[in-house]
Amino acid sequence: MAGSSKFDGVDAALKEFVSGHIHGWSDDDWRELLATLAEEGHDVDDTGTLGLRLERAHILSTLERLALPGIGPRRREHVADHFPSLWTLRNASVEQLAELPSFHRGLADTLHDGLKRRTGGF
Repeated sequence: MAGSSKFDGVDAALKEFVSGHIHGWSDDDWRELLATLAEEGHDVDDTGTLGLRLERAHILSTLERLALPGIGPRRREHVADHFPSLWTLRNASVEQLAELPSFHRGLADTLHDGLKRRTGGF
């Protein structure tokens, strides 16, 4: 994400949090994460941006775990750049997915089917 230097040190912690909460997290988990980040010296005043960065980490982690053919790191980044949450991604149509940079109908079908087959972790 461009202009994110304020949050660069937080991204690794968010990624680690997501990997430990692949089935999602509660509001209490979120508050505990914010407290931990604050204890580590991170600025947690902008919870909206932190929440968006956490959702981005969730999308990237989920797509990496799905290991869908043709959807490598660059395309996963395009997806995370476009969708604000895993929920909005899972509810996107094939047509919406096909509009992503470097995607075509076949990749959109692969992504859509992969997300719909997945039953846990969202």
